[in-house]
Amino acid sequence: MEIESSIGDAAVRLANDVKANCIISLERVFEDEINEEDSLYLNIKVTIFKKSKPDAYNKWEYTTRIKRPEPGSIAPIKNLLMGAINKKYISKGERVICTQGESLGTGFKGMIFMFDVDSIFFNISTHKLADNISSEIIETVIDLALEISREGREGKKVGTAFIIGNKDILQYTKQLIMNPFLGYPEESRKITDPRMKETLKEFAQLDGVFIIEDNGTILSAGTYIDIDTTKLEIPEGLGTRHRCCAAITHNTDAIGVLVSETGGRVKVFKKGKMVMTL
Repeated sequence: MEIESSIGDAAVRLANDVKANCIISLERVFEDEINEEDSLYLNIKVTIFKKSKPDAYNKWEYTTRIKRPEPGSIAPIKNLLMGAINKKYISKGERVICTQGESLGTGFKGMIFMFDVDSIFFNISTHKLADNISSEIIETVIDLALEISREGREGKKVGTAFIIGNKDILQYTKQLIMNPFLGYPEESRKITDPRMKETLKEFAQLDGVFIIEDNGTILSAGTYIDIDTTKLEIPEGLGTRHRCCAAITHNTDAIGVLVSETGGRVKVFKKGKMVMTL
């Protein structure tokens, strides 16, 4: 309790110093009825202190569930922040101080985490893009797509797309070329591995799309989406890659992130519709 009290005091001082809008405390809730040590999920009490006046805070509490985090991972914490956005406790443009104790099982005795709710994170949350896919994976793909859009490759504009979902999406794909990721160990094909960035930018010049499993494993590049797009209500003027991204997200739970070669925009598709343009 002494450590947790010190962390709480430090969080208040930090919030004042950096002009944060709210402080969020995360605490694991144990239940006698189940053996949580054997569970894949943890029950978490989220306590939110939202500044209403210079020295006054409103307080809200709710309980939710998260997947048991890997040691050192902060991904579950970001998912909890998304829940707070959906409940309209925190908003775009706000600065958040988040604290947690060792009960969450991330391997830290305690942690203070500062986060700005930017437009990308806010839109990922409000469109519920991270319901089935880790927010870390979605953010990584969007950030990479934005870099490809800005930089191109060798002075040329590049158009490509990333389809993220479970392996059901493979039934709608065909390989245009030999898959450059075939045969490599899964642990060396993670989209979140910073060492993959330049490789992915290079392969973005290939015709076709990237297929990424919902656990972040890159399955293929240069892949053709073979799906009927005639029944979709898609705005006129969008190309084949746009229509295919919309169609595969309509037929599956996948998320599509597309880099437009002509317009330079990054577009995100879910359930057959364009939900974000960046």
